[in-house]
Amino acid sequence: MKSKIVASLLVCCFVISASHAQGKLNRAKNDLSGTSSSSSSNSNSNRSTNNNDDDWGDGVGFFDGVFIEIAYHATIGIFFGEMESRYFYEYPYSDGSHGEYAYGDEDESIPLKRSQFIVSNTFFTSGKEFYGNDIKLNFRFVPLVGIEANHLHFFEDRPKNNLGATSVMINYYRVREQYVTAFWGVGATHVGNGVDETGFAYQVGVEVFLKKPYSLSALWKQSLINDSSIDEFKLHARYHLKRLSIHGGYNHYQLGSVSINALGFGVDYRF
Repeated sequence: MKSKIVASLLVCCFVISASHAQGKLNRAKNDLSGTSSSSSSNSNSNRSTNNNDDDWGDGVGFFDGVFIEIAYHATIGIFFGEMESRYFYEYPYSDGSHGEYAYGDEDESIPLKRSQFIVSNTFFTSGKEFYGNDIKLNFRFVPLVGIEANHLHFFEDRPKNNLGATSVMINYYRVREQYVTAFWGVGATHVGNGVDETGFAYQVGVEVFLKKPYSLSALWKQSLINDSSIDEFKLHARYHLKRLSIHGGYNHYQLGSVSINALGFGVDYRF
């Protein structure tokens, strides 16, 4: 009897140690690779839902025009808004209390520019065994629209492992006021290091310029990879030193079923 109990305890210890040795990033890679057994059941339920939609879809044709009209006014107004003329200040708080955007009727003595290029790097850590880095290039060739490229990389010490994701986004800057910048963007994310998959990505972000030299920013981004996703949420405070700014705050990542909370800090530089 005792030998059976000892054997059972050894099996439990082996299972626990094996699951621990697998590591967070290995589990994330399995989720993002689409090897989860739940993907087939999800696809079956989606097919049955689509079939049900076909049965009653023809009955709402009379209201199509109304829905399209409502959707047009709602989405165009919310997502695009008015396209007023804007410029960039050389950097936030360069002349008084303001953010990065200037109105077109500013005093000609204040230096303004039509485009802006920002290089940003953020290092984040979650305990002693897990850390990462996020480098980002943001170029707004006009005040309204910009292109953004970033590489997000995760590292794990026990066991040794890493996971990288590279994104390219097109951002539309919906709110371009003197104290608030807000945007949404769409693009694609490629996940490497054994996953080797590419998926659609979208993001929304906002930065509020409080009082010289401080600002607060928030970002939500989701990259759809197979039947899973990489979710990012960042809440950062910034201290502006002319073209250079220092930021730090809370980072949350959801890599498939793996959840990671981290502290991040880094720098930005505006050209």
